[in-house]
Amino acid sequence: MQDSSLHVPYYDDVQSVLPRVLSLFDTNIISTTYGIGDRYRWAWKGTDFANGTFQGAAHGMAALLAGGLLPSWFPETAVLNRIEGIFEGTSKLIRKNGSLDEILPNESSYCVTALVAFDLLRVISLVRTAIKEEQVQRYLGIVSPLISHLSSNRESHGIISNHLSVAAAALARWHSETGEDQTDHIDAVLAVILKHRSPEGWFREYEGADPGYQSLTMDYLVDLDRVAPELGLQPKLAEALDFLSWCCHPDGSYGGLYGSRNTRFLYPAGIEELAGTIPMAASMAKFMRRSHAERSVVGLAAMDDSNLIPMFNSFCRAAVAATKKTEPEGQSLPFEREGSETKRFDDAGLLFHRSSGAYTVINWKKGGVVQRYSEKSCQVNAGFCARDRKGDWYTGQLVSDHIETEWLNSETLCVKGPLLKYHVALPSSFQMIVLRLLGLTALRFKCTRNAIKKILVYLLITRKRVSGAIFKRTIKLGPDFSIEDTWDVPVAGLERVEHVNSFQAIHMASQGYWQCSDDR
Repeated sequence: MQDSSLHVPYYDDVQSVLPRVLSLFDTNIISTTYGIGDRYRWAWKGTDFANGTFQGAAHGMAALLAGGLLPSWFPETAVLNRIEGIFEGTSKLIRKNGSLDEILPNESSYCVTALVAFDLLRVISLVRTAIKEEQVQRYLGIVSPLISHLSSNRESHGIISNHLSVAAAALARWHSETGEDQTDHIDAVLAVILKHRSPEGWFREYEGADPGYQSLTMDYLVDLDRVAPELGLQPKLAEALDFLSWCCHPDGSYGGLYGSRNTRFLYPAGIEELAGTIPMAASMAKFMRRSHAERSVVGLAAMDDSNLIPMFNSFCRAAVAATKKTEPEGQSLPFEREGSETKRFDDAGLLFHRSSGAYTVINWKKGGVVQRYSEKSCQVNAGFCARDRKGDWYTGQLVSDHIETEWLNSETLCVKGPLLKYHVALPSSFQMIVLRLLGLTALRFKCTRNAIKKILVYLLITRKRVSGAIFKRTIKLGPDFSIEDTWDVPVAGLERVEHVNSFQAIHMASQGYWQCSDDR
């Protein structure tokens, strides 16, 4: 049990959100949905399928149990009973092809299938000594079709490293728990991750580097390295930490609009688990603990249901890791160092500049998005934007190959490119009917399912509608910091919108979670 007199980082948030997690699951033993965690499905009956993501919550519970951090009101026998129910509920959700759904029926989500397989295999490892061998084998039997699906399928609608990383980690866990050789499948998934990994230390998320999702990728790659050290991931994890260290800000925030997916959350588990061996991980762990405690960064308390479980599991793992290690002396994070310094990551289009009293981040591939920090404040300039008479927006913020950059001198950067049209869209009732019909028909078949996913990603994320308007942004660094925007080729009917500093010009469900700087 957790000693209430002992302060464990992350534990307050875990204990606060645990009742909410437990409430997600159907505990009615006579119900056909017993053990299923999608409350919108079984309780509200507002959807015709269940999101499998919630089944992974057993991982966090098992981590607390194995780490001796269970709250006094949640005894070990209750945890084991919960885990039993969750495995049973998971068995009811698995499709004939071995997959789980997330957003649409018959979606066969590669990500959620991998996520739940990884989480449940970690559960088996953590509670193996507390349950009978018969239960272990039964649990492995439930996970088996998920692994078969991962072994025979690949995600094809984009390069999303956190999805690939959890798949590789799940396959490695299966190999470890059962002895069934998964080497070829692990190598194949890891090859895709590393092929699209930048030498600058970041892992690709759709069209570039995203610090928020890379912190989640670290959760999985650290576990993969622990289970399969022969893969030699340790140097790459150290390089990833060096990149992520630049994304920590003086006000305690992290990531943001300059990432490819605009995320600002910081998953702590992988970094905490490396803090005993890598000095930069120790420095980031110190930063994370303070930031999460002060709500300076997006964390567990800010999560909605759809992202709750991965963050819950990460916080549980991090809490356990924080109680068990002796940290080496950490290094200074980039924003903490003395003197002026400029660091460029050209593949990512990122520039970090530290000067007296200020820390500035620029992404020139996103049209010169700027985030500028002092110790207690943050200024965000999301880029040049305009609007037409129909209400559609035009911005340079979307990642584009048409962006041109020029250094006018050592401290002045000019970013130039076309404004891209962005329409803020929500599905209509008719479109929802179409999606449901597709779920009952075309999504049942692999080829058409993959094609539909690619179309949706194109329409919502990667499509580039170039206008005739050209923007030019000149950013001057240093003590006389300034941003100057001009139009080179205005378009009839298009009007510039000024004084809109923070906006997001991409569909991304995981952007926009609250942190305290939002209301300062």
